[in-house]
Amino acid sequence: MTEPILRIQNLSITYTVGAGIFQAVSDVSLDIYPGRVVGIVGETGCGKSTLAQAIPRLMPEPPASIGSGQIFFRGTDLVHIPKRNMPMVRGTGIGMIFQEPLNSLNPSFRVFDQIVEAIQIRHFREMGIVKSFQGGDKPFDYSKRPTTTVSSALTRSVLPEGAAEEAIKNRVRTRSDYRKEVLEYLRLVRINDPETILDLFPHELSGGMRQRIMIAMALSAKPQLLIADEPTSALDVTIQAQVLTLMKDLIEEVDAAILFISHDLGVIAETADEIGVMYAGRIVEYGPVDEVFRSPRHPYTKMLLAAAPRIYKSDGQLRSIPGNVPNLSRPPSGCRFHPRCPLARPVCSGTSPPLAPVASSGPDTPAGAHRSACYFPEEVPGMP
Repeated sequence: MTEPILRIQNLSITYTVGAGIFQAVSDVSLDIYPGRVVGIVGETGCGKSTLAQAIPRLMPEPPASIGSGQIFFRGTDLVHIPKRNMPMVRGTGIGMIFQEPLNSLNPSFRVFDQIVEAIQIRHFREMGIVKSFQGGDKPFDYSKRPTTTVSSALTRSVLPEGAAEEAIKNRVRTRSDYRKEVLEYLRLVRINDPETILDLFPHELSGGMRQRIMIAMALSAKPQLLIADEPTSALDVTIQAQVLTLMKDLIEEVDAAILFISHDLGVIAETADEIGVMYAGRIVEYGPVDEVFRSPRHPYTKMLLAAAPRIYKSDGQLRSIPGNVPNLSRPPSGCRFHPRCPLARPVCSGTSPPLAPVASSGPDTPAGAHRSACYFPEEVPGMP
């Protein structure tokens, strides 16, 4: 089997706020393989975004800290790489689409300058001359292609000294060449009049337009791992469908993997191959998206699906999950969902159940692919 692009093992992340310590992510493990989309869903505050930001080490450290676990990207453990070297790692194939584009785009630069930077870094990566970093047994190996740069400052920031001077000296791509490529990506995300848009500043664009600029930047870098944190939340449903199609095209073109963070079950059902359901910092159910939606084996997943809005009034009243999300500075013992669970028994408040394989409901689901962190998964299908 192909090695996973991303392997997370027993990852735990805490936030120290004042005198309190919040367990934002607890003992999370998952693998993402080339050409696959893994969706993570859950309520607000369950740790989805913290998990996404931990992979490229974009968390504020402190107050955030990785308490334990490993994050392997192409065989290299990112947890033990010095923070100062992480910008080089992100330039070697990790891309990210953030939830709030206005906080991510630089207000001082025009759209063209921000997208062309991602394209240039990709060119350096393809040449195989991005600065190396310490850590891991498997070095990054990229095919070399003749290219050059527009920005001397950017070149010196990501290339070794000798290669940077050589690239600056031997420019063969002009600003006009880059402008044509930037326009191609703006058209890909269905931006009207891209010739005008690329000369504007972020504050001159609408929220949905800024989000599409962020997506264009991510796609232009052609990352091997794309982390999308609520990438379509600011878009209307028509543009959402177009963006999701674009992300699928990226997978086919460069055999990328995508970690897709969302609270929208419909988007995850349309996009993901596997789904992980998070609750209070833990993954409580994981498996093929069709299998999990068809036959959930954790009470939280079952109740979350039942709480999804219905199209017709005849489908009944909108359901809710009783109780409240636990305070992660003082999480409940055992299974963190047991205070709200209709199947809870004394064993549930003792030891936290492991994420263990459960019986599959369909013949197409591989053995062990569907896992649930519940002591009574066989009783979940019969829940109302």
